[in-house]
Amino acid sequence: MKMKPVLKVLLILAVLILPGCSGGGGGESAPVTSAAPPGSNGGVTISGAVVKGPVNGGEVKVYAVKNGQIDTGAVLGLGKTAADGSFTITLFSAPTGPVVLEVTGGTYTDEASGTPSVPLKTPLRAAVASISDGAKIAVTPLTHLACKQVEGIGNFTALEIDDANVQIGRFFQVSDMIASLPFDPTRPAPVSATNDQRKYAAALGVFSQLVNNRKGTQALPDALVAVLTGMETELKNNGGFSLTTINNVNAAITNYAGSGKNSGGSLLRPVVFTGGVLQLTAEGTLPAGAVINGVDYTLTLPAGVTVKADPTTGETLPGVVVPVSLAANNSLTMAKFDKAAGTLRIILINNQPGFALGEFAHVEFDGFPVNGAAFGAKVNRIDGGSGKSSAPLAGITVSYTFAGL
Repeated sequence: MKMKPVLKVLLILAVLILPGCSGGGGGESAPVTSAAPPGSNGGVTISGAVVKGPVNGGEVKVYAVKNGQIDTGAVLGLGKTAADGSFTITLFSAPTGPVVLEVTGGTYTDEASGTPSVPLKTPLRAAVASISDGAKIAVTPLTHLACKQVEGIGNFTALEIDDANVQIGRFFQVSDMIASLPFDPTRPAPVSATNDQRKYAAALGVFSQLVNNRKGTQALPDALVAVLTGMETELKNNGGFSLTTINNVNAAITNYAGSGKNSGGSLLRPVVFTGGVLQLTAEGTLPAGAVINGVDYTLTLPAGVTVKADPTTGETLPGVVVPVSLAANNSLTMAKFDKAAGTLRIILINNQPGFALGEFAHVEFDGFPVNGAAFGAKVNRIDGGSGKSSAPLAGITVSYTFAGL
């Protein structure tokens, strides 16, 4: 969203107090194909692979996205995976926007331990900004994490979907998590495998090692659920992974590299923070019946940290400050970065219907705080009300939670 000059922003914010104002694996078995029913007008056929290792007998559903949410009542296509995880689906109707693929059931051979016929106990999803005839789509634990990140933001737009897929792919060193179809890394790579497919295969082997490292006394199906749930929670709540998770992933990278199980994938480098996300949360006690209509907030960035902004105006680029959760709908955000002062001023307005206490925005930054230095935070003003007028609210603070990318 293009930001406005701060002077104009302050004029807009002032309005709040006036009365009346108120988003292929390689293999050898033939893919299972789902044909569109008679009379359908889809004309769109997609294919792909479901890999955790390759999932055999998984049911694939393609859902439409409506008003920024997954519409599980609008199934655009159905299919089943073959032994190598591959599938081909002809859609019942052509999608006009983002879609979400969901895979349930089936079994897989665990990459790190070699355990066969492990039941897939948790659904796996992949969110795609748009699809056309012939599109190839991978569904893996990594695409599932990206989908959960978008879910945490609260709005399945093309921008948020693409951003999440790029972010999780970057973390696991995969350039294109959707179109690059991974293969079983415990087997030699297909002759046609690209470098990105090799990295993807290795990343899934590392993820399998992570599950094995963390499972304790749990069975593998339950351990996968536990690991995914923990990582999903961090993404949904904080927009990134904690330092503990980073350390666990790096241990899995080391363990898998030395396991002798990686026959076809590339070796992954240790993960380091290259940026992060701040989750902004409004806290305190609202007067009875009141909601928040506007937040004016200044962050002081520590040494080593910056944000993407126009070099002339300081206006932040799209995706830097994003309303989420309670404020995901009907919010206008404006932010300006003062490079010399190292400050980021954020103004968020949601005059109607307003929002309650809790998470309201994510701020994505580049770099990492030098020597673990903290961010500074100052609330300039928070406005709200319970009727047709809005006024400054006392006793409301804004906290932040840090997560790395």
